[in-house]
Amino acid sequence: MGVIERIMDDGMSPSDWRAVIEDRPLLVSVSGGKDSTAVVLWLREQGLFDRCYFVFADTGWEHPAVYQYLDEVLEPLCEGRLVRVSSSKYPRGMVDLVLGKAVFPQRNRRFCTEELKQKPIKEHIARLRADGLDVISVVGVRAAESVARSKLEMFDHGGPIGKDVDVWRPLIHWTVEQVIDIHNRNNIKPCSLYYAKGYNAKRVGCWPCISSRKAEIKAVADTTPERIDLIRELEDKVSKLRNQRVQARGEVLRCDRVTFFQTQLRGEEGIWDIDRAVAWSRTSRGGKQFEMFMTDTPGCQMWGLCDMGEQ
Repeated sequence: MGVIERIMDDGMSPSDWRAVIEDRPLLVSVSGGKDSTAVVLWLREQGLFDRCYFVFADTGWEHPAVYQYLDEVLEPLCEGRLVRVSSSKYPRGMVDLVLGKAVFPQRNRRFCTEELKQKPIKEHIARLRADGLDVISVVGVRAAESVARSKLEMFDHGGPIGKDVDVWRPLIHWTVEQVIDIHNRNNIKPCSLYYAKGYNAKRVGCWPCISSRKAEIKAVADTTPERIDLIRELEDKVSKLRNQRVQARGEVLRCDRVTFFQTQLRGEEGIWDIDRAVAWSRTSRGGKQFEMFMTDTPGCQMWGLCDMGEQ
């Protein structure tokens, strides 16, 4: 009987499965967000730290504060065991990815998670296995954060990272208050994006994510305008590349503009470039306060590879 089967046995208590889990090493996904940091702290408290390896999948699209938090807080917390991985196919992360595919990730085609997070972590697991380490993937996922997460189990056989990779979500039943408590108990602050003036961030992950909400788009524009400049440049380049490829196939363009965000409007009215999206983000309630863009659960949230949800 494998470790997951033994843990899922109805007759086992949490103290039982904590002992069983020590049969195998743990690969903990770290994002810089509050929940993944809480996982690291909890594993230390449970006496499982010596079984842990830590991995951060770098999309090349994070806010500078995330990298600072990794350097100043998470690296010391993980005691030198935090490995940063990135895409071997797209070395510059998101920039290379969208230029290579000539399209931005979309609501129904979130290849960003697969290419920039899942694949690099899967390659890292393969290297660990080559060294004889059959790891369990540990992710900071809480059921209270979304409908999608509420349907997840504490233990699973596999996921997008690999059907043969067991997944453990130790915080699945935690509340946000418990996450805050474990930070306070260990005298660890969360990433400054959660509380620094002007950010209003409810997630720590890509900056911005294609599923960013109105306040988050405004925060990007107000605090890191250079990221808006880069998105504007990418919209021009990706549109040109996509149009060239479509024309080379002898197809007819339905729209000659590719944009980072997708609105929920149809036709030409739904094509909003980054400058129009930023202008909308600064409107008051009378200026269409409702969420104009697709903000449903991204794939990285589903699998604990980015940190999202209420503070």
